[in-house]
Amino acid sequence: MEVTAANSIYYNPQDKLQPVKKELDKDAFLQILVAQLRYQNPMSPMDQDQFMTQMTQITALEQIMNLNKNMELLLKMEELSLSAGLVGRQVTVAGEDGGEVEGTVEKLVVDDNGLKLVVNGTPYDYDMVKEIRG
Repeated sequence: MEVTAANSIYYNPQDKLQPVKKELDKDAFLQILVAQLRYQNPMSPMDQDQFMTQMTQITALEQIMNLNKNMELLLKMEELSLSAGLVGRQVTVAGEDGGEVEGTVEKLVVDDNGLKLVVNGTPYDYDMVKEIRG
């Protein structure tokens, strides 16, 4: 009878690993709360006021996280709106070498790093604009 290794194709513990979270989210708080309820002393159960306080904190955290996501989206939309008005206009932007570059905004480009204005074929961040001419 042949015996296969413990790390064969049938068992791979790496599939069970989850990425490490660097910050606590609402799921982490819920897991902590459930663990507190599960392992509480039956002779001295958790205080109801404390339980309600924790539930309120979890709800507040969730609402703040939702508000933060919406504010980030609003900021991106505002930046896109302001930048769209610059297409075809003459601008002066701060160059990478510390000098200034003058030219016409040709187009907008959205990439992983955010919104870029293309001036003279080179992309620049919106916050690098120093002057806008009509």
